[in-house]
Amino acid sequence: MNFLFRKAALLMMGAALVLSSCSEDDDQTTNPTEPGPQSLTATLSADARFSVLVDALQRTGLDANLDAGGSYTVFAPTDAAFTDALNALGYADLDALEAGLTTAGLRNVLLYHVLGAEVRAADVSTGYVSSAATNEDGDALSFYIEAGAEVLLNGGATVRETDIEASNGVAHVIDAVILPLSMYELLSLNDNYSSLDAALQAADGDLDATLSGAGAFTLFAPDNAAFQAVIDATPGVSNLTDLVNALGTDGLANVLLYHVTSGIILSEDLPNLSSNTVTTLASDGMGGNFTFDLDLGANETLIIDNNSDTDDAVIVATDVVGTNGAIHFINAVILPE
Repeated sequence: MNFLFRKAALLMMGAALVLSSCSEDDDQTTNPTEPGPQSLTATLSADARFSVLVDALQRTGLDANLDAGGSYTVFAPTDAAFTDALNALGYADLDALEAGLTTAGLRNVLLYHVLGAEVRAADVSTGYVSSAATNEDGDALSFYIEAGAEVLLNGGATVRETDIEASNGVAHVIDAVILPLSMYELLSLNDNYSSLDAALQAADGDLDATLSGAGAFTLFAPDNAAFQAVIDATPGVSNLTDLVNALGTDGLANVLLYHVTSGIILSEDLPNLSSNTVTTLASDGMGGNFTFDLDLGANETLIIDNNSDTDDAVIVATDVVGTNGAIHFINAVILPE
């Protein structure tokens, strides 16, 4: 899902003179039209809680964007949220933060709090959303919303107030500044992929650190049900720990690397791959790397692995983008041989 966040007239001059000259019947006049909501920039500027955010918007030129037409959602960090962020990052003030990140970097952090559509509180649900921030290739960076008793962004910022109306969108108040995350960090926030997360940590090669570091990568991520299916189909295995022991941490690493490619491949790129073949980071033991094939159907895309005993995996969701790569979600574990 995708999300973003006066008219006044001087009609009352001389009102006292007019009223004094009118009859009681004339006193039953209609009130002037109430002014409508202001732009997001004006709305935030009028609220003392957002002085640092407004300063940052002005420094980066985003105040003009959020003052113009369009439809946006802004997750607005308070001044206290910025103070906490500055302390955590080791910057004395906004000047130092801008100098450290550059103005362009600060602008991208602010855009990470903006969605390109109006999303009200009633429409928020758990899942990944694409922000207005981008990576170096211009791909929209994702963040994760957990909608429970409280609404959390990237596991760290809590929504404290919702649906502050503006003429060009809506603002929600949050208590922390959110920063763009790596693909592994985004994955680890989602409980539906806790088995994959645990496997990445258990495997040889520090794969969790690799997928948190410099990229770029594309990860085809199986969910917990996919791992449970492998556990159920493996003799003598009853849980993930047994599966790790059965494969060995080196074998597990190669299975997991079979789900990873070098470079960012978005869903729009899949039809353009040569022979619909994807080269993975899993070693074939002969100096090369295992591949898998794609079957691009009209209604779904299948991954066909190198093991005839396994079912094809269906790509069920696409294009979650972190700072170092992209994630597509699949419903089965694929095997290199």
